[in-house]
Amino acid sequence: MTKYHPYSRREFRRRLRHWIRRNHKAVFKLTIGIVILIALITLILIAAYPHAAFMWWLMGSLQTGMVATYLHLLHTGFLAHDADAIRHVRGAWGEDNTRSELQRAKRKKLIWGWVDSLGLQHGDIDHLVVTRSGGLVAVDSKWRSQINDTSDMARAAQKVRLRAEGVTRDLLKGTTRGTRRANVNPLSVTSVVVLWGPAQHNVPDGASVDDIEFLAGRKFVDWLARLEGQTVDRAAATDIVRNLKTRRAVTEKADPGRVRSGHVH
Repeated sequence: MTKYHPYSRREFRRRLRHWIRRNHKAVFKLTIGIVILIALITLILIAAYPHAAFMWWLMGSLQTGMVATYLHLLHTGFLAHDADAIRHVRGAWGEDNTRSELQRAKRKKLIWGWVDSLGLQHGDIDHLVVTRSGGLVAVDSKWRSQINDTSDMARAAQKVRLRAEGVTRDLLKGTTRGTRRANVNPLSVTSVVVLWGPAQHNVPDGASVDDIEFLAGRKFVDWLARLEGQTVDRAAATDIVRNLKTRRAVTEKADPGRVRSGHVH
């Protein structure tokens, strides 16, 4: 199983690689400088303390510290020149945290599984969850320091729900085994916004905007435990996830540069 990489993290790395290529001369000079500095300090330590027991520990600590400083300088320089980079980092944090909560929900047998970063022709879905007793849940993960405009987030979540309804309608249409065993209307999708970061502490229980519920990330699993609706059995869940996996593979193959990448569970 390959490690999951949300779109935001992949986009951050793509931007970092582009920045390094664009500034390769400065990066090369900095790299050569740190290598020379490490070599000089190593030679000085060996010459000054050739038989000291602590010398190797001291040399390893200094080398590790200098490499860490070098990487920190690169990272800081990149963030200072790319205003959108931090937005992608925050997006990755939000999706990673939600994914961890979904893993916990699966261990608690609240859900069958989910698909991360499902790229579609028009937009994407952060997480499409197949629950055991609440149909499908489309999750829009957000990392916010403060909540400025919930209406925008609600409208975005409505679009996510419509996308989820469209993809499940297309995939499950004619899939008699999945729809019969699930006893679930493939159009029945609940859409929620899961908030992470400092802003989650200001989200009251039952917060809703335009019929879209807002949840603090730390309460997401509890919300899934209370979710009631259409029951989905194991066979139907397997069909749904397999169909979604096939759909995403086809979409990625057709246009690999456009869709968001993730991993199916």
